[in-house]
Amino acid sequence: MDSTERQSVNAEVVASIGQVNYLTTIVADGKEILGDEPESLGGENKGFNPYELLASSLAMCTAATLKMYAERKELNLGNIDVKVVVNHFTSDKSAVFKKYISFENKNIEGKDMKRLKAIAEACPINKLLSNEILIETDFD
Repeated sequence: MDSTERQSVNAEVVASIGQVNYLTTIVADGKEILGDEPESLGGENKGFNPYELLASSLAMCTAATLKMYAERKELNLGNIDVKVVVNHFTSDKSAVFKKYISFENKNIEGKDMKRLKAIAEACPINKLLSNEILIETDFD
């Protein structure tokens, strides 16, 4: 591959908002979820707020990556729970994503736990959020 070619993974979503304040329909590949703002910001809290959507992406990706690894290594983790807490510090334009991961199987060896931590940090969304991000905006 020459240096001008870049590998990429692509996703496309369409968010549509109508007359109901902030209630947003989000569609990707025929699947639909709802986004909304909390009541304190004038919404009706009928869907995920933008921070919850962002945290959901990291949580889901981490859980799926761990599940794939466990299946490949025939490692019995049981249910995998990933909680993500986002702290956005608007004053200094920074954010911290904290992941709390638990496994139903509490009898996992130390060497396996160390590897699972590395796998959790290697999920694609974790990598994406850890790299430089460029946002471009166009109007049709």
